[in-house]
Amino acid sequence: MSKSFRLEIVTPTKHFFNDEVEMVMVKTVSGYEGFMANHVYATKLLVEGKMKIQMPGKNEYRYAEIKSGYIDVKDDVLIFTDRAAWTER
Repeated sequence: MSKSFRLEIVTPTKHFFNDEVEMVMVKTVSGYEGFMANHVYATKLLVEGKMKIQMPGKNEYRYAEIKSGYIDVKDDVLIFTDRAAWTER
């Protein structure tokens, strides 16, 4: 059984996403980085790019385009971004 964690994505105008996920991949200032359950705590700056989210028990991904912001990785993951929008890939 895979481990999941709560991912919350917040923009200045709305809560864009709030659900359990297995993995999230975002573009940081040092390149694309993925985060899974039990990841070491971290806070990283984000740059504009694609975000990839894997839902629990699924081999499919959801994609979003995000603007700059930051990710706060603890037991749960919180992303603050200037803009977020769902994309096909």
